[in-house]
Amino acid sequence: MLISLTHPYWHVRSVVERRGDVVAVPVSYYAYRPQTVADVRTEFVIPIGDFLNPARMLQYMAETPEGHEMAVHSNLVLADQAHMHLVMVDMSTAAKAHLEKLRMFLGDNFFQEIAWFGSGRSFHGYGASLLSSEDWVKFMGLLLLANQPRFEPTVDPRWIGHRLMAGYASLRWTKNTSYYRGLPIRIEKPTLGDSSPVEAAPIGIKIGPRRSS
Repeated sequence: MLISLTHPYWHVRSVVERRGDVVAVPVSYYAYRPQTVADVRTEFVIPIGDFLNPARMLQYMAETPEGHEMAVHSNLVLADQAHMHLVMVDMSTAAKAHLEKLRMFLGDNFFQEIAWFGSGRSFHGYGASLLSSEDWVKFMGLLLLANQPRFEPTVDPRWIGHRLMAGYASLRWTKNTSYYRGLPIRIEKPTLGDSSPVEAAPIGIKIGPRRSS
C-alpha cells in the first residue's frame, strides 16, 4: 500500500525538500472533541529521514491510536533548531465560493502559492514557503479578518483560535474516526473569475527565502 498521490503528504514533502534545511516535522495524534476548548494531543517530531520516506510515513499514519487522527504541524524544525511555519488554512465549508472570497482577500499571488485539498467537510490549504513565528501570527490574524460580520465564516474561526493558543497550525492527514468523511484529497486549483477584483492582502506577510539542498 502506498500514500495516494492526491494526499497532502506529497505537497509538504516537496516544500521540505526544496527548503533543504528542515531536520524534523512535528506531528500529533489527537482526539477531536466538538465545541470544546480542550485540544487533546500526543505530540512528537518525525526526523527528516523518516518524513522523506513514504513507506515510513504510511506506517506512522497506520499507527494512529483508535479514536484518534494524525495531524501534521506547521512549525517545522530547522537545522539551527529554529522553527518556521508552513502556511496552513482550514476553511469553514466545502463551498468553492469561499475559496474565491479568500483569494480576493489574500491577493492572487499569495493565493496561487496555496495547494488545496478537499477534506470532506471543508478545504485544507498548504502554502509553498515558510513564515517566521511573527509573520505566522499575522497571517492567522489575517485569516480571521477574512471572515466578514453577519456572513458565514470563510475560514474556520475555532480552528484559528485553537491554533493560536497552541502556537502552531495543524491539519489532519488520516481518516481514522467516524466524525470525518474521508482523507484529504487534492483538488484542481480554482481559477479566477473574470469579474472578480483582486486586492492586495491588508497585512504584509514576509515569505521566507526558499533554500535548495
